[in-house]
Amino acid sequence: MAALPTEREMRSLVTLLDDEDPRSVALVETKILGLGDHAIPFLEEAHDRLGPQFRVRLDGLLSEIRFRSLEAEFTRLSALPEPDLEEGVFLLARFGRPVLDPAPYRRWLDEVAASIRGSAPSDEPYPVLHRLAVHLFQELGFKGNSARYYDPSNSFLDRVIDTKLGIPISLSVLVLLLAKRLGLPVEGAGLPGHYMVRVTLPAQIVFLDAFHQGRLLTQNQCRHFLLRSGYAFREEFLRPSGPRETLARMMRNLLSVYQRSGQSAQAEKLSTLVELVLTRGRRQ
Repeated sequence: MAALPTEREMRSLVTLLDDEDPRSVALVETKILGLGDHAIPFLEEAHDRLGPQFRVRLDGLLSEIRFRSLEAEFTRLSALPEPDLEEGVFLLARFGRPVLDPAPYRRWLDEVAASIRGSAPSDEPYPVLHRLAVHLFQELGFKGNSARYYDPSNSFLDRVIDTKLGIPISLSVLVLLLAKRLGLPVEGAGLPGHYMVRVTLPAQIVFLDAFHQGRLLTQNQCRHFLLRSGYAFREEFLRPSGPRETLARMMRNLLSVYQRSGQSAQAEKLSTLVELVLTRGRRQ
């Protein structure tokens, strides 16, 4: 493996991006892309030093390097027999905010789960689940973003936590991540058009609707909900959705948002990541 350039060599290499010869610039860009994440600090450092055309080139390189890094992370995650949902949704959040540090959001999840555990009247599943719903949807004020349902932010968990707004699947994922920390018997439930959380209680299976303030529905109520929504009911709609299926659905939702809003470049890149997740899943 070739040795990395020194800091001085890296700075000199980045400066060559300001060359007027397109062929020379193309060669420099290829070399910088080959250096991957190692080049990022030097590209960022040079960003405000030279003119607008130089900054456009830097932005393009930074974007491509970060996407390639994200693609590599999705490749690694997707190769697992079952990807970790939390890691997957924070990788997806990096698609929207490439410099995102998920650590503060993971700490927030830990702290919220600890608060729920400390204030639950019992360690039994239902009281803890009820306390989770009350704390998240009433005390903290999380709710469905009905006014801006097709805002891409609704699919990025960091933005959902920041704004306390989301769509059914992103709010359900938030519940799933908290419930996992609390040891609750929950799974995803990929109902058509409206993702929910499937909860296996000692006496029955219920479904938590995170988009509507955490209301609980029985299987029969889910059946009526789907019929009212225009779907011919099938029992398979109520089956559990695993992490891969959930992550892929979350990504496809976002892909649909980009496509309907004409953001073709974002849609094309995200399609690559979606295919990675789905293709690896089909090979298992």
